[in-house]
Amino acid sequence: MVTKKKDSLAPVFIMIAASLWAVDALFRTQLTYSIPSSSIVFFEHLLGFLILSPIFFKNLKSVRALRLPDWVNLIAMTVVSSVLGTIFFTQALAKSFSEFDFVTPILLQKLQPIFVVGLSAVFLKEKITKKFIVLAMFALIGSYVMSFGLTPVKLSLAGKELVVMLALGATFCWGAGTIMSKKVLKVLDFPVATALRFLLAVPIALLFAYTLNQTYDFTKLGFEQIWRFIVIASVTGGAVSLILYYKGLQNTQAKISTFAELAYPIVSIFIAITALNPYGKPQSLTLEQIVGIIILLVSIVLISFERKSAEEYK
Repeated sequence: MVTKKKDSLAPVFIMIAASLWAVDALFRTQLTYSIPSSSIVFFEHLLGFLILSPIFFKNLKSVRALRLPDWVNLIAMTVVSSVLGTIFFTQALAKSFSEFDFVTPILLQKLQPIFVVGLSAVFLKEKITKKFIVLAMFALIGSYVMSFGLTPVKLSLAGKELVVMLALGATFCWGAGTIMSKKVLKVLDFPVATALRFLLAVPIALLFAYTLNQTYDFTKLGFEQIWRFIVIASVTGGAVSLILYYKGLQNTQAKISTFAELAYPIVSIFIAITALNPYGKPQSLTLEQIVGIIILLVSIVLISFERKSAEEYK
């Protein structure tokens, strides 16, 4: 009876985690008004590691047992996924303010399965099916219509085009991080791996902040900024959301988890079209955007379902 109860609650944990990831953008966007993106990433990882440090120090033995190839993979994953991916996403949210479009940079993250499958084919030699290619094309079409409507794109790194490029950059980085995580999780449990990623991200993000001239004097932080950082580091983008997600994933079938993860776009759209929108007022979605969103989400759900089902039979 206890097992059945746990199984029935498992998808709820995934839905809560996915909802928290959507809410993360709400808190993060407010910080971009006064703090450079690289500095936001640095400080959130510093706080995140402080929160996760008990897990790290409790498992020092397993960390010390890591070999050189493990460290190379960990550092590469941290640079690409934890730092670059988060900087791209944070910058996309900052730039999308002038476009008054909260939905696009958020929902473009749902393209991540396409990058994961593509990178798996290159680095893990996994096969790409014809069904995936067709669905990926529909997902990209939906993304384009959601982002630009039916008008041709101007080839310039400005305005909506820049927002889309930054969001896609984040999606690619997080997709690559998923591939590299598979190797990491073979040598470390996910709580320890998460804590170590936060630790490694601190100096790397600081280096990016200085290189990109995006440093910030954190002694000037106000109470409102500090509590937003704490929420991001501990709940929406940190330990709580990850633990809930993996806890739910352990006892959830692939077909159910795929639909449970739809909480992410649903909550994101709800934030965008209500007074919660961090850009000051509710966003009105055009018919083209709605059609694009539907095409994108249906395609990605089918792709995710196929991918997770295949992984279950490996």
